Amino acid sequence: MCLFPKTSVFANTPSMRSVDRVQCGFTLMEIIITIVVLSIASVSMLSAFTSAAKTSADPMIQHQAAAIAEAYMEEIQLKSFADPVDVELGGPEAGETRATYDDVQDYNGLTDAVALDQTGLAPSGFAGYSVSVTVIEQALGTIAAADSMLIEVTVDHALIDPITLHGFRTNF
Repeated sequence: MCLFPKTSVFANTPSMRSVDRVQCGFTLMEIIITIVVLSIASVSMLSAFTSAAKTSADPMIQHQAAAIAEAYMEEIQLKSFADPVDVELGGPEAGETRATYDDVQDYNGLTDAVALDQTGLAPSGFAGYSVSVTVIEQALGTIAAADSMLIEVTVDHALIDPITLHGFRTNF
């Protein structure tokens, strides 16, 4: 804020020159209001950056969960539709392990507390991911339920909402 002196006829006299100087500056109230406004703005910016930093790992965890679900789904869909050896029981037959699953329905009810590969080993870096699989008969368009299986793979992690993939395996 600047205070301008009033012009007068005596402006050029030596006694008036010291008074006629332009005075610029801020009042104490203006300075305090500016400090308060800048403080509020910086606090809100910092809180936005902090929340962004806290959730920056979520996309990576979601991507890994989706990759795990896709790996399980691909493994399941590559198996036979029906059991090539035994009568189908809707789940694994006695003595079967994941390494020896030979058809889609063997995966029904599979729950891995830790994401595992086909041989039952836990890959490094995937701790905290759990996987569950459900396989049920369900019609797909004009394909009867007896010839179509709905596969649902759900991967869960403590820091994200569960990721669920749905796929079908048909008897063709």
